[in-house]
Amino acid sequence: MSQDDKREPRRLADLLRRGMSQAKQQPSAGLAQLEADWKQRELEQQRAAAAEEARRALAHERAWPSHLELCGAPAEAVAGLRGETPLETAALRAARHVLRERLRSLLLSGGPGTGKTTGACCLFRAAVRGERGLSEWDSSAGLFIDWARLLREGDSEEPRRLLQRAAQVRVLVLDGIGGEASGPRHRELLEELVEQRDRPDLVTAYTTRLSVQRREGEPSPFAEAVGARVVSRMSRQGTFHLADCGNRDLRRSAKP
Repeated sequence: MSQDDKREPRRLADLLRRGMSQAKQQPSAGLAQLEADWKQRELEQQRAAAAEEARRALAHERAWPSHLELCGAPAEAVAGLRGETPLETAALRAARHVLRERLRSLLLSGGPGTGKTTGACCLFRAAVRGERGLSEWDSSAGLFIDWARLLREGDSEEPRRLLQRAAQVRVLVLDGIGGEASGPRHRELLEELVEQRDRPDLVTAYTTRLSVQRREGEPSPFAEAVGARVVSRMSRQGTFHLADCGNRDLRRSAKP
């Protein structure tokens, strides 16, 4: 075999390597256009997905207060959460903190008209967080219970049905705890419900007109009314937020 014959495979290999290198550095116009079109389509799909997500988020933001009625929330709370600029209150700030930090319970105390109920109802946003959309909302997503009214109805079918639902719904607002004198049976019901709600996947707001501030050497009026066991269940370390909303009646200051 001549020297030229021996060199021929080497030349072919060199030419092949050189061609592949040039192809990588300077792809053909057709391949370059195909790649550009693919990137453009991918970018358009990303923009369309982002626009759709923004549209859905805006729709949720505008529509979600209307769904509070399915939860039994009072009309005043629904009205207070409508619109772009609801009245800023300590209760509303506390609810936003619970939502932001993904805590499981909120305890709001304060006098009448301080926005406790409206702030607590803000937690119903958690029922539509994640994969759940407002179009899928139903009565199992959340529930509002006026605790004093429930106690007044006694041991009838309706209170038992509500308590069964209250133990399971994604978000619960238990309004007006300790507002009326209650006996041992009422405390047992509250203790049982609070214990059932003590789960990471559930969100609960409790409101009370009783002070949550401890007195010297004595428990707070709220703890004295509901019992230490209830307080310990609803205020586990790292899972709850407590807010004292004061006693200023915001309804009066809002009137002209």
